[in-house]
Amino acid sequence: MSQQSEIALQLKQELSKVVDNSPADWILLHLAMGTMKMGGHRYGAFLDAATTAAKLAIYSTFIEQGENIRKTGFLYHVEPKRVKAIVKEIQTAIADGQSLKSLNSKEPYYLIAVPFLWQEKFPCHDQEPRVRLPGLTPGERKTIEDSLPSGSPKARILDQVEFNELIEMLHDLSQAELPESQRMPFSDALMLHIKFRLLHAGTVIQIDSPLVDIPLFALASESYAPKDERERVFAMIDDVARYFSILQSWVRNEEGVLRGIEVFDVDLERRQEALQELDTLLRAWADKYHQDGGFPMVLQFAAGTREYE
Repeated sequence: MSQQSEIALQLKQELSKVVDNSPADWILLHLAMGTMKMGGHRYGAFLDAATTAAKLAIYSTFIEQGENIRKTGFLYHVEPKRVKAIVKEIQTAIADGQSLKSLNSKEPYYLIAVPFLWQEKFPCHDQEPRVRLPGLTPGERKTIEDSLPSGSPKARILDQVEFNELIEMLHDLSQAELPESQRMPFSDALMLHIKFRLLHAGTVIQIDSPLVDIPLFALASESYAPKDERERVFAMIDDVARYFSILQSWVRNEEGVLRGIEVFDVDLERRQEALQELDTLLRAWADKYHQDGGFPMVLQFAAGTREYE
């Protein structure tokens, strides 16, 4: 166990003395630690967002209870006049298209789609050169292609303009699914940020070859996976939010939702082998049932050390 892991375990033991040992309390604690400590959000911003979330919960109950202010207040121990004020605030925000105080990492969540869109829009079939720049000899093209890591996906190597167009195309596709009030305009700053994350994660590599005057970009991985802790934090927050939403659908017994959990012991020397096999199985399963234009589904999971009761 690393020193950081030991400190985290000791901290959890200390916190367990002052926090009610219930799942709901630990959810709130982990939420605060994830967004404030790891996400870098201010204390005041977190409190504002928590207040907004509570207001939205009251408003949703108000709608579910047939817009009965008194019954809503009774369920949450809130004065009817306070419920009325909250309802008015939310309704005004909805009518005016306002954005209530909330936490927003401003991180593009669709980076995972880059490898798929790249291979779809810029495929490279057998016997075709990956580099399509004019003026290069077959030998020079091969020299550039040989600089790619082994196992790189079969896709074209892009120049600066093509790479920028790919990023903007992906941004436009993702924004089309959002309401007008939630869409983020594309900008040079956003493009630079996305490039940084793709390069930093190793999903894309930049090729600076003396054979060409411009930088080239190559797809180096079939998936996007943040490398350092800061990068993984945003993925963690997105995953937790999505998981909450899916489990709420499971609670309501909605069709097409599955909750799965397996508890088992494993040979420590084979643990990594087991996880890699699981990753392969899940990808093959998704490929088997994927259908372009079909109903949108998501599968997300986490496997790790089980805490003993």
